[in-house]
Amino acid sequence: MPFNIGKKMKELTWESGTFSFEGALSVERGDGWVCPWRIDWARRDFFPYLKDDGRPQGSAPPARQCSGVRLTFAFDGEFLALDIADPESDLVLDLYINSQFRESVTSCPGDRPVRFAPLEPGLKQVEIWLDQRHAFLLRSLKVDEGAHVSLIPPARKRWIHYGSSISHARQADSPSHTWASRAARRMDLHLTNLGFASHCVMEPMVARLIRDLPADYITLKLGINTYEGPLSRRTFQSSVIGMVQIIREKHPDTPLALISPVISPSRESERGWAEGLSLREMRECLKETAEICRAYGDRRICYVDGLRLFGAEDLEMQPDGVHPDSRAQPIMADRFIELVFGEGFSQLSE
Repeated sequence: MPFNIGKKMKELTWESGTFSFEGALSVERGDGWVCPWRIDWARRDFFPYLKDDGRPQGSAPPARQCSGVRLTFAFDGEFLALDIADPESDLVLDLYINSQFRESVTSCPGDRPVRFAPLEPGLKQVEIWLDQRHAFLLRSLKVDEGAHVSLIPPARKRWIHYGSSISHARQADSPSHTWASRAARRMDLHLTNLGFASHCVMEPMVARLIRDLPADYITLKLGINTYEGPLSRRTFQSSVIGMVQIIREKHPDTPLALISPVISPSRESERGWAEGLSLREMRECLKETAEICRAYGDRRICYVDGLRLFGAEDLEMQPDGVHPDSRAQPIMADRFIELVFGEGFSQLSE
């Protein structure tokens, strides 16, 4: 919807310090734009496949895609637009006002700025969920000339989630409707979604990222990306243990859940390669790992069976045999809350 003719607007850039990218770990600065990343951009060469995994030209690497990332600020004006550098033709943005969904906007080629419908006057909290499939290059935030814009101090408890493309959830209809985003909103949690399509392989540098972030809850959904390598039967469990122990260096008492793979029929009993594990074997291994950690004094870790999150009864919502589709996202969110925040964490020893 266009702004009123003659309406004066002002532009706010990243340097104004009036807005933030929540759910991002760092911000890349380019030629007149900024871009949120889900790794430490200043140390990006320590994450070779997350910063550049050989995708075709024009396709953002996993850590630059904005799954779970929100542009947030407080604002008392009526008009709002985003000047985006080279927006994707199908870039989807979900606008929330005071935690309530307002509208979803899809950009078109050359669509600058991307506009939202006029808002009611008065102070409000704005949260714009960024497309989980794409990078987001912001030139400026445009608001009414007389409007006041300021940062929102984070007040929610913090949840860090690590996983694969199933957690990245490119299949969701829009960014605020991935299962992790839905669960975070329902639980009123500050989400950092480290779901990286094809790249959940328990890298030590990702464990260090999680270790160094503030967290009230940590969930690790592991397994599917190691099915065809690079971890063998010998190295899978040691990698899980190593990741947990690195995280525990600074989060010794944070509730932590190990979540095994959801169903994938062709991978359940067959191994992806000679030295690898089937998904059934991965589930056994992850459950055993949680038991080992508890036996050695970690009373704040639990295991969650991925088949209870998405199992045989749900196959109609998994057309490719791997990825739950858009219909599955709200179902998985509900089950995740029940299984992890309900059953799992509620049973942990204080």
